[in-house]
Amino acid sequence: MPFLSYIQFTKILENSTDYFFQNTARHALFLPTSREAKYKAKAAIDTFFVRLGDVLSGVLVFVGVQLAFNTEAFATVNLAFVMMWLFLAMGIAQQYMKLTSWRP
Repeated sequence: MPFLSYIQFTKILENSTDYFFQNTARHALFLPTSREAKYKAKAAIDTFFVRLGDVLSGVLVFVGVQLAFNTEAFATVNLAFVMMWLFLAMGIAQQYMKLTSWRP
């Protein structure tokens, strides 16, 4: 049973670092925007889009179970979503660099 405490510690560490980096990066994206846009966009993201992501995740699992996806099929679908999110993140980064005139 001591193995479970290691898993618990690792999961707590993963969740806390994930929250720290994601939350900080999300708030940093709003720095070059106006005050009005910042409050409207942040409210929409925090209320609607986060919950929409949760719902879509549940729908994906439901559809995968209905179609009898195995582990490999779920991994393939997740890989496709990862690629899509990476392209979206690159587009957001380019827009952010335009707004701030920041270059790495």
